[in-house]
Amino acid sequence: MKGAVENVLDRSSKVQLRDGSIVKLDNNAKNLILQALHEMSTSALRCLGFAYKDELTNFEGYNGNDDHPAHQLLLDPSNYSSIENELIFVGLVGLRDPPREEVYQAIEDCRAAGIRVMVITGDNKNTAEAICREIGVFAPNEDISSKSVTGRDFMELRDKKAYLRQSGGLLFSRAEPRHKQDIVRLLKEDGEVVAMTGDGVNDAPALKLADIGIAMGIAGTEVAKEASDMVLADDNFSSIVAAVGEVGSYSIHYLD
Repeated sequence: MKGAVENVLDRSSKVQLRDGSIVKLDNNAKNLILQALHEMSTSALRCLGFAYKDELTNFEGYNGNDDHPAHQLLLDPSNYSSIENELIFVGLVGLRDPPREEVYQAIEDCRAAGIRVMVITGDNKNTAEAICREIGVFAPNEDISSKSVTGRDFMELRDKKAYLRQSGGLLFSRAEPRHKQDIVRLLKEDGEVVAMTGDGVNDAPALKLADIGIAMGIAGTEVAKEASDMVLADDNFSSIVAAVGEVGSYSIHYLD
């Protein structure tokens, strides 16, 4: 199993050490892993945690055949939590995906044109903040304590529209598909014209809801493309800014 380090840890009860031995995942071990996660994510690394489960008697002999009892078990998502538990944590990795050189200038162009850029991502909060500083959504030393929240924390705010009315960039990390839809809906209710970019199947509902849905032509899924009004042939954010310059009447409110 792989996924967000915090989520994988929550589902793990043991940890495999370098020598291959397996010990209980106690608070001390968990804190060491979280400290490593913090150091990696603040360096703009996207981190993944890995774990496995060695006692899966229900899945013996299962190779995807639909006549196996495990096949029916996997068809119901409500069963996943009972399967993905008591895992053995084996480690985490940090992935570096450098922003394109032209992104920083595109963000500057948006700012000069009065366009607000909001980033909605499933990334760890520290990773997302580091990347946003790197590409110019936030200044290097800017206090972003009031401009960076997780999707879950945003949904718990009493006055979400007031939060969205802040000037400058905003960041929503660890966001889920439903959070993206709610943000688009709230912005539109507040009279904003919303353009959204996305590439995954989970982005499709928000892409369809936005005034302008923009899908990635290279990395984007067919579902995302079909839900969008525009497809970027080069997957380049600066192309959106150029398009805004041509039509003049649209505002980009956030980038995924």
